[in-house]
Amino acid sequence: MKITTLFGPGTGGPADFYRIPSVITTDSGVTVACADARFCSGRDNPNRIDKVIRRSEDCGETWGDYITAVEEHGTEHTKSSAAIDPVMVYVPEKKRILMVYSHTPAGTGILNSVCGTGFDKDGNKLLSGRFGTYILKGEKVFRSNGRETPYTVKENGDIFKNSQSCGNIYTGGKLKETHTSFLMICHSDDDGLTWSKPRCLNTQVKKDFMSFIGPGPGCGIVIEKGAYKGRVVIPVYFGSRAFPLQLSCTVIYSDDCGESWTLGETPNNTRNIRGKKANCKKIRQSEMLTESQLIEQEDGTLKYFIRNHDKRRSAAVAYSRNGGESWEDFKWDDSLPQPICQMSVIKLKGTEKPTVVFLNPADRQNRANGTVRLSEDDGETFKWQRLLKEGGFVYSAMTQLPNGRIGVLFEPDTECREIRFTSFTTDWIKGGDE
Repeated sequence: MKITTLFGPGTGGPADFYRIPSVITTDSGVTVACADARFCSGRDNPNRIDKVIRRSEDCGETWGDYITAVEEHGTEHTKSSAAIDPVMVYVPEKKRILMVYSHTPAGTGILNSVCGTGFDKDGNKLLSGRFGTYILKGEKVFRSNGRETPYTVKENGDIFKNSQSCGNIYTGGKLKETHTSFLMICHSDDDGLTWSKPRCLNTQVKKDFMSFIGPGPGCGIVIEKGAYKGRVVIPVYFGSRAFPLQLSCTVIYSDDCGESWTLGETPNNTRNIRGKKANCKKIRQSEMLTESQLIEQEDGTLKYFIRNHDKRRSAAVAYSRNGGESWEDFKWDDSLPQPICQMSVIKLKGTEKPTVVFLNPADRQNRANGTVRLSEDDGETFKWQRLLKEGGFVYSAMTQLPNGRIGVLFEPDTECREIRFTSFTTDWIKGGDE
């Protein structure tokens, strides 16, 4: 089995640290891989984190040069902005790749994101300064009472007082972006070669009580049948306060190919906890539901696979029969061990039986022993399994390649230095030779 280091030192990329894989394949047969390029260290935000892309036109045999899809600001840990945790999905109707990620300004991460959207009721960006809250309208800055100030902010975040430079709202200066998390989206209409200017989804999907918000990470889906055919569904999770964390997963969905979005209900508002209906604002740490992935089953039901903090260390699952608007039948699948870590899952196309592939570090204690599992009953049971990588194994993402093989992008250890690519067949999972 061929294994390629796709992102990492010495591969021509802009950074020395890489994490968080996402990978999709377009209708034209191009495989597009995405990762966090982390500049100051391998750790999460606060950090300088960009979004980088590599493309393959031959089912992962060879890969093109690095493409920076999203470029952030700064050179120091606490003085840099971040674009962290990608989810990509391919929308056939528009032949468009969507990428959703979480943006945070300097000094901000999951543990200190404040509650709120970062915008006023009219959709204007809020800024903080020495004398309180300011409002950015176009390039002009106004006080909260509506009085215009001498400050202007350029598209790249640079601040000017009259003609004098005063820093950058993302990295620090006279005015700063709100210290919260911003759910962002950008797209590519040319198989990942070029990317649009990102736009923020907070005013559509983030509620005022939410602190952190971030996607997946991994991949989204487009529903292929039934009443919700064509709906784009992206897994996300959010916090209901800054610290201590209260995290819950859900999805956002779009019925217009990604132009507008709606927030679904979290299972942490529909499942039962300690004999009562759950409330995402009142959960304990052991009840958190975080990173998630999903598939569409044959009858149009969505099945949700969820990282969680329960002491049994098994993947949680739930089902949606309304296109991701809400979740029911929540339970743990003790046949899918997890050490509190992201997992990936994919429904294959063109198979005789409804075939689902699941991949994660199959250990209840450590992020280790990446194990791939195969189901031929729509992801209900996984009859076959095979060890993909012994030892360290962390996040992953999967795509079905044009030749039918399953392409996998994965983190091989906890060093945060590289992301590797390989591919295999369902026969290999069943024990066949490569």
